[in-house]
Amino acid sequence: MHVERFDAEYYRRYYFSPVTRIAEPEYFEHLADFVAAYLKVLDCPVTRVLDAGCGAGLFHPGLRRAWPEVEIEAFDASPYACAEYGWRHDSLETFDSAETYDLVICHDVLQYLDRPAAEAALAKLSRLTHAALFFSVLTTEDWRRNCDQQRTDSNAHLRSARWYRRRLEPDFRNAGGGLYVRRDAGIVLFALESW
Repeated sequence: MHVERFDAEYYRRYYFSPVTRIAEPEYFEHLADFVAAYLKVLDCPVTRVLDAGCGAGLFHPGLRRAWPEVEIEAFDASPYACAEYGWRHDSLETFDSAETYDLVICHDVLQYLDRPAAEAALAKLSRLTHAALFFSVLTTEDWRRNCDQQRTDSNAHLRSARWYRRRLEPDFRNAGGGLYVRRDAGIVLFALESW
């Protein structure tokens, strides 16, 4: 991953410019609201969150609204983002912790990793996740059918949704909406609530 490219211009273009950003600011609020509400429905308490590749930290206000006492640990590989927002400068390749987290967030990070690094990152996400993982990534199918190709960063390693599912499936159940729960976490998902 060439972290130099995740500079001020990258963040301006893809996150903050009303003309070129990929999503409206409310998107991240709605996403955090969804994740928090669904985990509350599943009776999954969240006190510790890891945001792996947190970028500008746009998830954090919504998570703090849902869980005012939540402890959020966040890191990013971008020197710019870390200097600008105060995150720990790290990457999924090098981040290590003996701790596990109730919720791990990995939003649109793995498409920037080559195949060996992406496989290692998925294994690491599994080790770090105590209960729930919110995971999203640009897939080949999304590039072809779902995203705005003028606003989406095309400098990525595109892989199929099936590729990711095969690697998540041994440790996680897909609860829908990008939310995965560990198979050994004791969280009840009824038959039609998961895939």
